Amino acid sequence: MPTTVATVSPTRVHLIRHGQSTWNRDGLVQGAYRGRNQSVLTDEGRAQAARAGLALGALVGPPRHEHSLDLWSSDLMRTMQTAEIISVALRPIRWIASVRNEPGLREQALGELEGERTDALQAQPVPEGEHISEIRWGGGESMRDVFERVGDWFAPALIEQPDHLVVVSHEHTIRAALAWLRSRSHRDIDWDEPIDAGSVTTVDVVD
Repeated sequence: MPTTVATVSPTRVHLIRHGQSTWNRDGLVQGAYRGRNQSVLTDEGRAQAARAGLALGALVGPPRHEHSLDLWSSDLMRTMQTAEIISVALRPIRWIASVRNEPGLREQALGELEGERTDALQAQPVPEGEHISEIRWGGGESMRDVFERVGDWFAPALIEQPDHLVVVSHEHTIRAALAWLRSRSHRDIDWDEPIDAGSVTTVDVVD
């Protein structure tokens, strides 16, 4: 008697980096700063977000059934603005995706380095016997902290098994998420893979 094997459709995780921000343009360290005059999108950043929305639309196509796409964003202004533009870009192909904000998707906090000019920073040595991914630069978060934070968010988010899980976030957070989704450790984060402003990186995840 033939045996029927059930197949599980993967959740496609689409990681989108926010468009160019005012602090990107001005060469300032952003991190997770949420105070007064925090970073927002430039005109170029808005155009990049719109292009990301079109690219995402081409990847996901029209909806096959209700509630098969979840759209999440870091709760920092530059990502929320990007996510809203992407939401609008999806409407012509009949996706009505409201943006949900999540602190766990913020950029790596960089403590006292936030707001400093990137061209004024000086490289610091990694303390002997320690791994670079476990140093809390500026008194903020290490990449291990970010890796664990995004893992704590993704684990329950993937239980819902949407066809498409769209996450609008930040460069370091996306790199940590890619390592987690690919079952790597925080010490194996890929720093060479391009994660440009407005880029869309897709990973298929099967539970």
